[in-house]
Parts: sequence; structure tokens; C-alpha cells
Amino acid sequence: MPLSCKNAFQATPNGHNAWHWLKVKKVLASTAVRGILLGLGSAISLLVVMTSNWIVGLLCGAIIACITVGVVGVIPLAGWKLGVLESLNLTLVVGLAVDYVVHLADGYVRSNKQSRRDKVRETLGQVGISVLSGASTTLGASVFMLAAKILFFFQFGIFMFCTIGFSIAYALILFTTILGIFGPEGNSGSLQPPCNWFNRKPVQEEHPCEDITSPVYQSPTICQSRTATSL
Repeated sequence: MPLSCKNAFQATPNGHNAWHWLKVKKVLASTAVRGILLGLGSAISLLVVMTSNWIVGLLCGAIIACITVGVVGVIPLAGWKLGVLESLNLTLVVGLAVDYVVHLADGYVRSNKQSRRDKVRETLGQVGISVLSGASTTLGASVFMLAAKILFFFQFGIFMFCTIGFSIAYALILFTTILGIFGPEGNSGSLQPPCNWFNRKPVQEEHPCEDITSPVYQSPTICQSRTATSL
């Protein structure tokens, strides 16, 4: 701003003033980005703690980030611009995207198999059908919102449908493939060894007790010397 306009201020006398809307769009964009980053950071931290494996937690965070980017790309494809409703829906994407990945991650960590492929195969056999069934019901519920006349419910239905669709696709295809190739084996990335090291108790040195029934204590020489000393 020039020095001659140092004390100037902007006003919005009309309801659709362009300067006012620029400020609103800036706030909406920063709010959406802040909500996504906070949600993603919280999700990764909780996933690392809950799965007790930092490698699996970071892989889950990468998959959730890919889902979020895909949902954000739906906005220009649908011909929308970042507004109040879009900014509000974007803050919910991370919470909806974490559901299916965390179930598969938990099944992989809890598997007693040794190799990556066996762990993934057991996880898909035990958890995969439940994850697919849950995604199907959520997708079916979001379809009914596409017929809504209210703009918020219509957009929220599209956001939910796209988020769940991307989540189940990334979880069952990309996430399981990455685990089958780069997934941790054994104690790789596990937080249990460091926790055991911090919770260790100091080892106390044990002194063996003397056996008074030993023949040494029953010898006449020692008994006589102890009697003489007492006298």
C-alpha cells in the first residue's frame, strides 16, 4: 500500500463487494488447510501410539493424505469454488478417511504370522470383509443425500461418497500392497522394546543364605571354640 494511503481503510457498503469476498476466501482457505493439517497430525500421532509401530502409523498417514488430496481435487472437477460449505466439509475428510485404514493396520500388527504377505493375507481374511461391508453401507447412505434439494446436504453427500470411495479403494488396494512390500516384520518399527527399556526395574544383587545344617557348623572344633569364646 502506498505511503499516501497509510491511514486508509476498506469498506463494504454493498452486500457483494469484491474486496470483502477476497478476505473471506483467504480466511476460508487458511481454515481448511489448518483443519486438514491438525486432523492429519492428530491421526498420525494416535495411529503410531495405538498400533505401537511407527512404520505402520506413518504408512497410514501417507494413505490418509492421498485420500485427502483426492477429495480436494473433486472441488474443481465438480465446478465448485472454495466457499463456506466446501471449507466445512474439508475439515471432516480426515475423520472419515481414517476409519478403514486403521482397521487394516490393527489387523496387520496383531497378526502372528512371520512374513509380510502372510500378515496381509490374514488381515484381509479377518478384517477385509468387515471393512468392505462398512464402506458399502456408508456409500449406500450417502447415495440418498445426492437427491437432496438443500445445497449443504447435496454437497455433503458428494463429499462423503467420494471420501468413502477413495478410502476403501486406497485401503484395500494401495495400503495392503505397500504393507505386502514394505511392511514391518518382527520387531521392526515396534514401540514395545523402547517401552520395555524405560519400564525396566533395577536388578538387585541377591546374596545366598548360609546353610546352618552344613557340616562346617556341626564340627566339634568350631563348637568348642565358640564355647570358649563365650566363657
